[in-house]
Amino acid sequence: MSQADGKANGRLDAEKQNQPQKRSAIRALIQDFSPIWFVYCMNAGIISILLHQLPYRFDGLGVLSTIAFMVDFVLLIVFSIIFLTRFALYRKQAYTEITDNIQDLSFLAAWPIAWLTLSSLVALIVSTAGWGGHAFTVVAYVMWWFGAGWMLLTYFFIFIIMVRKAKASGEGGGRLPPLILMPAMGIATVATTGGLIASYSYAISARLAVPIIIFSFLMVGIAVFTATFLYTLLLYHLFTEGWPAPAITPAMFVTAGPFGQSAAAIQLLSSAANTYRRFAGYNRGPFISANAAQPLYVVCVFIALLLAGMSSVYALLALYAMVERAFQKQLSWTMSWNSIIFPIGTLTTACNAFAIAMDSPAWRTVNTALVLILVILFLVNTAFMALKIVKGELLIVREDPRSQKQE
Repeated sequence: MSQADGKANGRLDAEKQNQPQKRSAIRALIQDFSPIWFVYCMNAGIISILLHQLPYRFDGLGVLSTIAFMVDFVLLIVFSIIFLTRFALYRKQAYTEITDNIQDLSFLAAWPIAWLTLSSLVALIVSTAGWGGHAFTVVAYVMWWFGAGWMLLTYFFIFIIMVRKAKASGEGGGRLPPLILMPAMGIATVATTGGLIASYSYAISARLAVPIIIFSFLMVGIAVFTATFLYTLLLYHLFTEGWPAPAITPAMFVTAGPFGQSAAAIQLLSSAANTYRRFAGYNRGPFISANAAQPLYVVCVFIALLLAGMSSVYALLALYAMVERAFQKQLSWTMSWNSIIFPIGTLTTACNAFAIAMDSPAWRTVNTALVLILVILFLVNTAFMALKIVKGELLIVREDPRSQKQE
């Protein structure tokens, strides 16, 4: 072989090495599966809850709520199997890639959040069905406590990894992403789903409900104070660096989540204590009593108004950022659009609680309008995701970007 032929073959080998390797569809699905996909389960779950609690009823609404519940249920099982398989097959690689990426690390909170929404739906839909009953109340109760522990472990894991790897500053001293609030929103979700189970589960006893209520109030404290500290850093980056990059601008809606979810949580928990008389049924000590339940409810509604007000400010800032990016022709659909639905859904849940507390048609109208917007956005996101999956640009990407690094 001549020297020229050797050089030509060397160039061909180098070009072949620099090209991403083709993978089978199954391997591509498993190897690249990101925890961001659990956000879709979260969204289906919150849509189901909102439809189930919608103040203005019509025929078929219960069916739509049940369909969303089944989407959440089926996808959570499927996605969990895929995600666990990724760790079973690619243990070190999967762990390193997720913990080295602050967005994937933050989205780990989406997994237990999706589980918690599912547990509350078991209480809302299954336990109250004619074929359900108290047995499914117990199922929801056990699922919730498991989810609460899971969420707490995830909360500590995410922040410990961020401290150990100093990931909050990003690569090269980058900005803190809005998704850093996902763990705080997850802790608040423990409280909100706890309030739903303590209030609406079929024939739940005060003995079962009160521990949920007390523990959930503790979770609200963790969520609110964690979010408050992180809001300071996020606002600093907004003031000094402007809006986030166009691709992740929709993730700014996550900033509305912790306070919106906390506003919903304390109303549901205090309603369980007062309206559903869980404190009266338990009746131990001066705090867990019927006399304490009513003032607790009034105070919680007042505090919820404060939290919902600030949550609305963050939602409006995120909306303005989206509109500005659209006018600059920098806005295109990405998976971060799925980050819009659940945080706004938490604020919508708070609006529904305000409507009940104040018997207000205005709050009911706002709640219904937000639910309609979220359902439309959910369908739009589903259409875009399906299109990108068919094109091979999402979920099943046959070209492996890791191959060049490995070579």
